[in-house]
Amino acid sequence: MSKNILVAGGAGYIGSHFCKLAAEKGYTPITIDRLTSPSPQVEQFRRSAVQWGPLEIADIGDEDAVLSIAEKYKPVAAICFASLIEVGESTLQPDLYWDNNYYKVMRFFKTLERGKLRHLVFSSSAAVYGNPTTAQPLNEEDDLAPISPYGMTKLSCEIGLQGLYARQGSSDGFIDEMARRALKLDYTYPEFRMSFFPCLKSVIFRYFNAAGADKSATIGEMHEPETHLIANAVLAAQGKKQFTLNGSDYPTTDGTCIRDYVHVNDLARAHIQGLEYLLAGGKSDVFNLGTGKGYSVQQVIDSVKKHVGDFAITHGPRRTGDPAFLVADASKAKQVLGWEPTYDLDAIIKTAAAFHKDN
Repeated sequence: MSKNILVAGGAGYIGSHFCKLAAEKGYTPITIDRLTSPSPQVEQFRRSAVQWGPLEIADIGDEDAVLSIAEKYKPVAAICFASLIEVGESTLQPDLYWDNNYYKVMRFFKTLERGKLRHLVFSSSAAVYGNPTTAQPLNEEDDLAPISPYGMTKLSCEIGLQGLYARQGSSDGFIDEMARRALKLDYTYPEFRMSFFPCLKSVIFRYFNAAGADKSATIGEMHEPETHLIANAVLAAQGKKQFTLNGSDYPTTDGTCIRDYVHVNDLARAHIQGLEYLLAGGKSDVFNLGTGKGYSVQQVIDSVKKHVGDFAITHGPRRTGDPAFLVADASKAKQVLGWEPTYDLDAIIKTAAAFHKDN
């Protein structure tokens, strides 16, 4: 049997780490990526990150191109990492996010079915939970109420893949209300209670905060502009940029946001386990990916100062769409997939520092 896998966004941050691990596990990752970036340096880096299988430069919304690639390689499954990821940017350019993260992705799913692929692992986000009202770990049965266009696009893709029953264990009435609230659509027809893509079995992963880098320090997080906390703090400690703390008046112990940071290699391993679960006959399902431990922005800053070096801090306003508390209950991923995170916050920061030192 072929062990080729289509990897949409395989040149990106999480995608490149997955491709490395997939190759080590005996798969051949076929990367589909546009390789577009506002920075020539980042574009060059992303191209160099495709080291473990063929690169096909294409837009996932181009159905003919994707179908041609699928027919060429005959993959056993697909992984979809392709996405714009900045919550704040999505509030300023919602049309861009709906086009890229929803319409193009839905066309990609449609093309997978046309190409007779039957297994898909999809990258969603904790942003589907919106702004939780309680400071406790979120599980997959908690309310879904995204507060940004980014989160809305991710939830819409989830519903497209697994129907209104993507949120298992809820009453029909609540699911209907959730869908209307999220998509501003009135689902009154029975066919909308199931996947738009009935031939695709899918595992959906809701990431919390991806961070860190591969221990080789050859691949890691490189965005332009960089907006993620750990990368920015490490770069500031290495004297490569200024650091701004966005918001210090949240209802938390030290006034800064609390987040669940999960190492990118732990995320990559979850995708392997999710893929193998599907190939072994597992049913479509949704899983949180996080450590279950929350750290405030100030705690992250203190850890970076301890392990990398001191740096100055400028205080700025809150970022649009940032909830005070987002921490995962990932016990379902452990129970069903056997997945557990292996990196703690200090290890995450150390791997990020090693990567940014040389890049």
